[in-house]
Amino acid sequence: MRLGDVVRINPESIPKAFRHSQIEYIDISSVGTGSLSRTTRYEAANAPARARRLVRDGDTILATVRPNLRSFLYIKDPRPNLVVSTGFAVLRPRENIDPKFLYYTIAGQAFTDCLVSRVKGAAYPAVDVETIADAEISLPPLPIQRRISQILSTYDDLIENNLRRISILEEMAQAIYREWFVEFRYPGRGSEPLVESEAGLIPRNWEAGPIGSLVETMGGGTPSTSKLEYWENGSITWYTPSDLTASNAMFITSSSRKITELGLRSSSAKLFPPYSVMMTSRATIGVVSIATTEACTNQGFITCIPNDRVSSYHLYFWLLDNRQMITSLASGATFKEINKTVFRQLPIAVPPKGLAEAFMRVVSPVAGLVEVLLKQNVALHHTRDLLLPRLISGELDVSDIAISTVEDNL
Repeated sequence: MRLGDVVRINPESIPKAFRHSQIEYIDISSVGTGSLSRTTRYEAANAPARARRLVRDGDTILATVRPNLRSFLYIKDPRPNLVVSTGFAVLRPRENIDPKFLYYTIAGQAFTDCLVSRVKGAAYPAVDVETIADAEISLPPLPIQRRISQILSTYDDLIENNLRRISILEEMAQAIYREWFVEFRYPGRGSEPLVESEAGLIPRNWEAGPIGSLVETMGGGTPSTSKLEYWENGSITWYTPSDLTASNAMFITSSSRKITELGLRSSSAKLFPPYSVMMTSRATIGVVSIATTEACTNQGFITCIPNDRVSSYHLYFWLLDNRQMITSLASGATFKEINKTVFRQLPIAVPPKGLAEAFMRVVSPVAGLVEVLLKQNVALHHTRDLLLPRLISGELDVSDIAISTVEDNL
Protein backbone atom coordinates (compact mmCIF):
# COMPACT_ATOMS: atom_id res chain seq x y z
CA MET A 1 0.00 0.00 0.00
CA ARG A 2 1.23 3.49 -0.87
CA LEU A 3 1.61 5.62 2.30
CA GLY A 4 0.08 8.64 0.60
CA ASP A 5 -3.17 6.69 0.16
CA VAL A 6 -3.70 6.31 3.91
CA VAL A 7 -2.36 9.60 5.32
CA ARG A 8 -2.64 13.30 4.65
CA ILE A 9 0.74 15.03 4.68
CA ASN A 10 1.09 18.53 6.13
CA PRO A 11 -2.67 19.10 6.27
CA GLU A 12 -2.64 22.29 8.36
CA SER A 13 -0.51 25.41 8.71
CA ILE A 14 -0.81 28.46 10.95
CA PRO A 15 -3.49 30.72 9.47
CA LYS A 16 -3.07 34.48 9.25
CA ALA A 17 -5.71 34.88 11.95
CA PHE A 18 -4.11 32.49 14.44
CA ARG A 19 -6.13 32.75 17.64
CA HIS A 20 -3.26 32.17 20.08
CA SER A 21 -0.89 34.95 21.13
CA GLN A 22 1.82 32.42 22.04
CA ILE A 23 2.97 29.14 20.52
CA GLU A 24 4.69 26.04 21.88
CA TYR A 25 7.26 25.16 19.22
CA ILE A 26 8.94 21.86 18.38
CA ASP A 27 12.09 22.24 16.32
CA ILE A 28 14.16 19.53 14.65
CA SER A 29 16.85 19.43 17.34
CA SER A 30 14.33 18.65 20.09
CA VAL A 31 13.06 15.41 18.55
CA GLY A 32 14.88 12.10 18.77
CA THR A 33 13.84 8.57 17.89
CA GLY A 34 10.34 8.70 19.32
CA SER A 35 11.32 11.19 22.03
CA LEU A 36 10.87 14.89 22.69
CA SER A 37 13.45 16.71 24.81
CA ARG A 38 11.76 20.11 24.99
CA THR A 39 9.40 22.64 23.48
CA THR A 40 10.09 26.38 23.23
CA ARG A 41 7.53 29.08 23.91
CA TYR A 42 7.39 32.12 21.63
CA GLU A 43 5.15 35.09 21.14
CA ALA A 44 3.31 34.23 17.94
CA ALA A 45 4.48 37.47 16.33
CA ASN A 46 8.13 36.63 17.04
CA ALA A 47 8.10 32.92 16.22
CA PRO A 48 10.77 31.43 13.92
CA ALA A 49 9.91 31.46 10.23
CA ARG A 50 9.87 27.65 10.20
CA ALA A 51 7.21 27.47 12.95
CA ARG A 52 4.33 26.80 10.58
CA ARG A 53 2.85 23.30 10.84
CA LEU A 54 -0.11 22.53 13.10
CA VAL A 55 -0.59 19.08 14.63
CA ARG A 56 -3.42 17.11 16.19
CA ASP A 57 -3.74 14.12 18.50
CA GLY A 58 -2.68 10.95 16.65
CA ASP A 59 -0.42 12.65 14.11
CA THR A 60 3.14 11.43 13.54
CA ILE A 61 5.85 13.96 12.70
CA LEU A 62 8.90 12.89 10.71
CA ALA A 63 12.06 14.91 10.06
CA THR A 64 12.65 15.19 6.32
CA VAL A 65 16.34 16.11 6.54
CA ARG A 66 18.87 13.31 7.15
CA PRO A 67 16.27 10.55 7.60
CA ASN A 68 19.07 8.20 8.68
CA LEU A 69 19.01 10.02 12.05
CA ARG A 70 15.49 8.64 12.64
CA SER A 71 13.86 11.73 14.14
CA PHE A 72 10.14 11.14 14.55
CA LEU A 73 7.47 11.56 17.22
CA TYR A 74 3.90 10.46 17.96
CA ILE A 75 1.72 13.43 18.90
CA LYS A 76 -0.46 12.72 21.92
CA ASP A 77 -2.93 15.22 23.40
CA PRO A 78 -1.13 18.31 22.08
CA ARG A 79 -1.82 21.77 23.38
CA PRO A 80 -3.97 23.76 20.95
CA ASN A 81 -1.08 26.18 20.29
CA LEU A 82 1.51 23.49 19.53
CA VAL A 83 3.36 24.19 16.27
CA VAL A 84 6.15 22.19 14.63
CA SER A 85 8.92 23.12 12.24
CA THR A 86 8.52 22.91 8.47
CA GLY A 87 11.51 20.56 8.72
CA PHE A 88 8.96 17.91 9.69
CA ALA A 89 6.39 16.15 7.55
CA VAL A 90 3.16 15.91 9.54
CA LEU A 91 1.44 12.60 8.80
CA ARG A 92 -2.26 12.56 9.65
CA PRO A 93 -3.92 9.11 9.43
CA ARG A 94 -7.03 8.58 7.37
CA GLU A 95 -9.85 6.26 8.43
CA ASN A 96 -8.22 3.07 7.13
CA ILE A 97 -5.04 3.22 9.25
CA ASP A 98 -4.74 3.14 13.03
CA PRO A 99 -2.77 6.19 14.31
CA LYS A 100 -0.40 4.13 16.44
CA PHE A 101 0.07 1.55 13.67
CA LEU A 102 1.09 4.44 11.40
CA TYR A 103 3.62 5.59 14.01
CA TYR A 104 5.11 2.12 14.43
CA THR A 105 5.36 1.76 10.66
CA ILE A 106 7.34 5.01 10.50
CA ALA A 107 9.46 3.81 13.44
CA GLY A 108 10.48 0.62 11.63
CA GLN A 109 14.00 0.43 10.25
CA ALA A 110 12.59 -0.76 6.91
CA PHE A 111 10.77 2.55 6.44
CA THR A 112 13.92 4.50 7.37
CA ASP A 113 15.96 2.46 4.88
CA CYS A 114 13.39 3.19 2.18
CA LEU A 115 13.70 6.96 2.74
CA VAL A 116 17.49 6.89 3.01
CA SER A 117 17.70 5.14 -0.36
CA ARG A 118 15.75 8.01 -1.95
CA VAL A 119 17.31 11.13 -0.40
CA LYS A 120 18.25 14.05 -2.61
CA GLY A 121 21.25 16.31 -2.05
CA ALA A 122 24.72 15.46 -0.79
CA ALA A 123 25.43 18.29 1.66
CA TYR A 124 21.84 18.45 2.91
CA PRO A 125 20.30 15.02 2.24
CA ALA A 126 16.53 15.16 2.50
CA VAL A 127 13.31 13.62 1.26
CA ASP A 128 10.35 15.55 -0.12
CA VAL A 129 6.63 15.03 0.40
CA GLU A 130 6.27 13.03 -2.81
CA THR A 131 8.97 10.58 -1.75
CA ILE A 132 7.28 10.03 1.61
CA ALA A 133 3.88 9.62 -0.02
CA ASP A 134 5.21 7.07 -2.53
CA ALA A 135 6.74 4.82 0.16
CA GLU A 136 5.17 1.36 0.20
CA ILE A 137 3.89 0.00 3.53
CA SER A 138 2.13 -3.15 4.76
CA LEU A 139 -1.49 -2.54 5.75
CA PRO A 140 -3.34 -5.40 7.46
CA PRO A 141 -7.04 -5.07 8.37
CA LEU A 142 -7.82 -2.48 11.06
CA PRO A 143 -8.45 -5.03 13.86
CA ILE A 144 -4.97 -6.51 13.27
CA GLN A 145 -3.43 -3.01 13.12
CA ARG A 146 -4.97 -2.18 16.49
CA ARG A 147 -3.78 -5.41 18.08
CA ILE A 148 -0.23 -4.80 16.83
CA SER A 149 -0.41 -1.25 18.20
CA GLN A 150 -1.60 -2.55 21.57
CA ILE A 151 1.24 -5.05 21.83
CA LEU A 152 3.93 -2.50 20.97
CA SER A 153 2.29 0.18 23.12
CA THR A 154 2.55 -2.15 26.12
CA TYR A 155 6.33 -1.84 25.87
CA ASP A 156 6.19 1.92 25.32
CA ASP A 157 3.87 2.40 28.31
CA LEU A 158 6.32 0.54 30.56
CA ILE A 159 9.19 2.63 29.19
CA GLU A 160 7.23 5.84 29.79
CA ASN A 161 6.35 4.79 33.34
CA ASN A 162 10.03 4.12 34.05
CA LEU A 163 10.95 7.54 32.63
CA ARG A 164 8.50 9.22 34.99
CA ARG A 165 10.05 7.39 37.94
CA ILE A 166 13.53 8.30 36.73
CA SER A 167 12.57 11.98 36.50
CA ILE A 168 11.31 11.97 40.10
CA LEU A 169 14.43 10.19 41.36
CA GLU A 170 16.78 12.57 39.53
CA GLU A 171 14.92 15.55 40.97
CA MET A 172 15.30 14.04 44.44
CA ALA A 173 19.06 13.55 43.99
CA GLN A 174 19.54 17.04 42.57
CA ALA A 175 17.55 18.54 45.45
CA ILE A 176 19.90 16.82 47.92
CA TYR A 177 22.91 18.13 46.00
CA ARG A 178 21.60 21.70 46.06
CA GLU A 179 20.63 21.48 49.73
CA TRP A 180 24.09 20.23 50.76
CA PHE A 181 26.48 21.76 48.21
CA VAL A 182 24.78 25.01 47.19
CA GLU A 183 22.71 26.08 50.21
CA PHE A 184 25.14 24.37 52.65
CA ARG A 185 22.31 22.92 54.72
CA TYR A 186 23.86 19.53 55.34
CA PRO A 187 23.73 17.29 58.43
CA GLY A 188 26.06 18.45 61.18
CA ARG A 189 26.63 21.91 59.63
CA GLY A 190 26.10 23.68 62.93
CA SER A 191 27.33 27.27 63.09
CA GLU A 192 30.34 26.85 60.80
CA PRO A 193 30.87 30.36 59.31
CA LEU A 194 30.96 31.06 55.57
CA VAL A 195 34.11 32.55 54.12
CA GLU A 196 34.98 34.11 50.78
CA SER A 197 36.57 31.86 48.15
CA GLU A 198 37.02 31.78 44.39
CA ALA A 199 33.82 29.73 44.27
CA GLY A 200 31.94 32.32 46.34
CA LEU A 201 30.94 31.97 49.98
CA ILE A 202 31.66 28.46 51.33
CA PRO A 203 31.92 26.90 54.80
CA ARG A 204 35.35 27.50 56.34
CA ASN A 205 36.32 23.82 56.33
CA TRP A 206 35.58 23.39 52.59
CA GLU A 207 38.08 23.76 49.75
CA ALA A 208 37.65 25.74 46.54
CA GLY A 209 39.73 25.71 43.40
CA PRO A 210 39.69 25.36 39.61
CA ILE A 211 37.93 22.19 38.48
CA GLY A 212 41.05 21.29 36.47
CA SER A 213 43.18 21.20 39.61
CA LEU A 214 40.76 18.99 41.57
CA VAL A 215 39.81 16.38 38.95
CA GLU A 216 41.42 15.07 35.79
CA THR A 217 39.76 16.27 32.58
CA MET A 218 40.04 14.66 29.15
CA GLY A 219 39.14 15.43 25.57
CA GLY A 220 38.52 13.02 22.72
CA GLY A 221 39.14 12.33 19.07
CA THR A 222 37.87 10.62 15.93
CA PRO A 223 39.78 7.89 14.08
CA SER A 224 39.98 8.37 10.34
CA THR A 225 36.65 7.33 8.85
CA SER A 226 38.39 6.33 5.62
CA LYS A 227 40.22 3.46 7.32
CA LEU A 228 37.89 0.49 7.73
CA GLU A 229 40.24 -1.21 10.17
CA TYR A 230 39.57 1.57 12.69
CA TRP A 231 35.84 0.81 12.75
CA GLU A 232 34.97 -2.66 11.46
CA ASN A 233 34.03 -5.05 14.29
CA GLY A 234 35.02 -2.39 16.82
CA SER A 235 34.39 -3.21 20.47
CA ILE A 236 35.39 0.06 22.19
CA THR A 237 32.51 2.33 23.20
CA TRP A 238 32.99 5.69 21.44
CA TYR A 239 30.49 8.44 22.17
CA THR A 240 29.43 11.37 20.01
CA PRO A 241 27.22 14.25 21.22
CA SER A 242 24.31 12.69 19.32
CA ASP A 243 24.47 9.66 21.62
CA LEU A 244 23.94 11.88 24.67
CA THR A 245 21.21 14.03 23.14
CA ALA A 246 19.35 10.92 21.98
CA SER A 247 19.72 9.23 25.37
CA ASN A 248 18.90 12.35 27.41
CA ALA A 249 19.62 10.41 30.61
CA MET A 250 21.76 10.57 33.74
CA PHE A 251 23.52 7.33 32.78
CA ILE A 252 24.47 5.97 29.38
CA THR A 253 25.61 2.42 28.67
CA SER A 254 26.35 2.16 24.96
CA SER A 255 27.21 4.19 21.87
CA SER A 256 25.81 4.03 18.35
CA ARG A 257 29.31 3.42 16.93
CA LYS A 258 32.33 1.56 18.27
CA ILE A 259 35.99 1.73 17.34
CA THR A 260 38.80 -0.84 17.28
CA GLU A 261 41.96 -0.94 19.39
CA LEU A 262 43.88 0.21 16.32
CA GLY A 263 41.46 3.11 15.84
CA LEU A 264 41.94 4.13 19.48
CA ARG A 265 45.74 4.06 19.20
CA SER A 266 45.70 5.98 15.92
CA SER A 267 43.60 8.90 17.17
CA SER A 268 43.47 11.37 20.06
CA ALA A 269 40.56 9.47 21.62
CA LYS A 270 41.42 8.33 25.15
CA LEU A 271 39.85 5.66 27.33
CA PHE A 272 38.38 6.79 30.64
CA PRO A 273 37.13 4.64 33.53
CA PRO A 274 33.49 3.71 34.28
CA TYR A 275 31.37 6.40 35.92
CA SER A 276 33.32 9.24 34.38
CA VAL A 277 31.16 12.26 33.62
CA MET A 278 30.91 13.42 30.00
CA MET A 279 29.82 16.92 28.94
CA THR A 280 29.29 18.00 25.35
CA SER A 281 31.54 20.99 24.70
CA ARG A 282 30.67 22.26 21.22
CA ALA A 283 27.54 23.22 19.26
CA THR A 284 25.02 21.83 21.78
CA ILE A 285 26.97 22.60 24.95
CA GLY A 286 26.35 21.20 28.41
CA VAL A 287 24.57 17.89 27.78
CA VAL A 288 25.83 15.70 30.62
CA SER A 289 25.79 11.96 31.21
CA ILE A 290 27.66 9.39 33.30
CA ALA A 291 29.26 6.55 31.31
CA THR A 292 28.65 3.25 33.10
CA THR A 293 31.49 1.45 31.30
CA GLU A 294 35.02 2.18 30.14
CA ALA A 295 34.68 4.35 27.04
CA CYS A 296 36.06 7.22 24.96
CA THR A 297 34.56 10.13 23.01
CA ASN A 298 35.03 12.21 19.90
CA GLN A 299 36.43 15.73 20.15
CA GLY A 300 33.07 17.28 21.07
CA PHE A 301 33.44 16.52 24.80
CA ILE A 302 35.12 17.39 28.04
CA THR A 303 35.14 14.37 30.35
CA CYS A 304 35.71 14.69 34.10
CA ILE A 305 37.25 11.75 35.97
CA PRO A 306 35.86 11.40 39.53
CA ASN A 307 38.04 10.71 42.55
CA ASP A 308 37.65 10.19 46.29
CA ARG A 309 37.11 13.94 46.85
CA VAL A 310 34.83 14.76 43.92
CA SER A 311 32.41 11.95 43.09
CA SER A 312 30.58 11.21 39.84
CA TYR A 313 27.33 12.53 41.30
CA HIS A 314 28.94 15.72 42.62
CA LEU A 315 30.42 16.36 39.16
CA TYR A 316 27.19 15.48 37.36
CA PHE A 317 25.00 17.85 39.37
CA TRP A 318 27.67 20.57 39.47
CA LEU A 319 27.81 20.54 35.66
CA LEU A 320 24.02 20.64 35.37
CA ASP A 321 23.81 23.45 37.91
CA ASN A 322 26.40 25.51 36.02
CA ARG A 323 25.32 24.76 32.47
CA GLN A 324 24.13 28.30 31.74
CA MET A 325 27.41 29.80 32.95
CA ILE A 326 29.46 27.25 31.01
CA THR A 327 27.48 27.94 27.83
CA SER A 328 27.97 31.70 28.26
CA LEU A 329 31.76 31.21 28.15
CA ALA A 330 31.66 29.42 24.78
CA SER A 331 33.09 31.14 21.72
CA GLY A 332 33.53 30.47 18.02
CA ALA A 333 32.36 31.77 14.65
CA THR A 334 31.23 28.55 12.93
CA PHE A 335 29.90 26.90 16.09
CA LYS A 336 30.16 27.69 19.79
CA GLU A 337 32.65 25.69 21.85
CA ILE A 338 33.81 25.86 25.46
CA ASN A 339 37.61 25.91 25.42
CA LYS A 340 39.14 23.20 27.62
CA THR A 341 41.58 25.66 29.17
CA VAL A 342 38.70 27.98 30.08
CA PHE A 343 36.70 25.08 31.48
CA ARG A 344 39.57 23.90 33.65
CA GLN A 345 39.66 27.30 35.36
CA LEU A 346 36.04 27.18 36.51
CA PRO A 347 35.82 27.24 40.32
CA ILE A 348 34.20 24.42 42.27
CA ALA A 349 33.64 24.05 46.02
CA VAL A 350 34.63 20.70 47.53
CA PRO A 351 33.44 19.50 50.95
CA PRO A 352 35.57 17.70 53.52
CA LYS A 353 36.15 14.04 52.70
CA GLY A 354 33.75 12.81 55.39
CA LEU A 355 30.90 14.94 54.03
CA ALA A 356 31.66 13.86 50.45
CA GLU A 357 31.40 10.23 51.58
CA ALA A 358 28.14 10.94 53.42
CA PHE A 359 26.72 12.53 50.25
CA MET A 360 27.62 9.40 48.30
CA ARG A 361 25.92 7.17 50.88
CA VAL A 362 22.70 9.19 50.63
CA VAL A 363 22.62 9.71 46.86
CA SER A 364 24.00 6.37 45.65
CA PRO A 365 20.82 4.32 46.33
CA VAL A 366 18.73 6.90 44.45
CA ALA A 367 21.16 7.07 41.51
CA GLY A 368 21.46 3.28 41.57
CA LEU A 369 17.72 2.92 41.08
CA VAL A 370 17.88 5.38 38.19
CA GLU A 371 20.57 3.20 36.59
CA VAL A 372 18.48 0.04 37.09
CA LEU A 373 15.40 1.65 35.50
CA LEU A 374 17.46 2.92 32.56
CA LYS A 375 18.83 -0.58 31.99
CA GLN A 376 15.27 -1.94 32.10
CA ASN A 377 14.32 0.57 29.43
CA VAL A 378 17.25 -0.49 27.24
CA ALA A 379 15.99 -4.10 27.45
CA LEU A 380 12.40 -3.04 26.75
CA HIS A 381 13.51 -0.96 23.75
CA HIS A 382 15.54 -3.90 22.44
CA THR A 383 12.65 -6.37 22.73
CA ARG A 384 10.15 -3.96 21.20
CA ASP A 385 12.50 -3.20 18.31
CA LEU A 386 12.94 -6.92 17.64
CA LEU A 387 9.18 -7.42 17.57
CA LEU A 388 8.29 -4.31 15.58
CA PRO A 389 9.42 -5.37 12.08
CA ARG A 390 8.01 -8.89 12.50
CA LEU A 391 4.64 -7.53 13.60
CA ILE A 392 4.41 -4.77 11.01
CA SER A 393 5.38 -7.11 8.16
CA GLY A 394 2.89 -9.80 9.25
CA GLU A 395 5.63 -12.36 9.95
CA LEU A 396 4.09 -12.86 13.40
CA ASP A 397 0.41 -13.75 13.57
CA VAL A 398 -1.12 -11.65 16.36
CA SER A 399 -4.74 -12.72 15.91
CA ASP A 400 -4.56 -15.11 18.87
CA ILE A 401 -2.20 -13.14 21.12
CA ALA A 402 -3.85 -11.62 24.19
CA ILE A 403 -2.38 -8.37 25.51
CA SER A 404 -2.43 -9.82 29.04
CA THR A 405 -0.08 -12.57 27.82
CA VAL A 406 2.40 -9.95 26.59
CA GLU A 407 2.23 -8.05 29.88
CA ASP A 408 2.73 -11.24 31.93
CA ASN A 409 5.94 -11.99 30.02
CA LEU A 410 7.50 -8.58 30.58
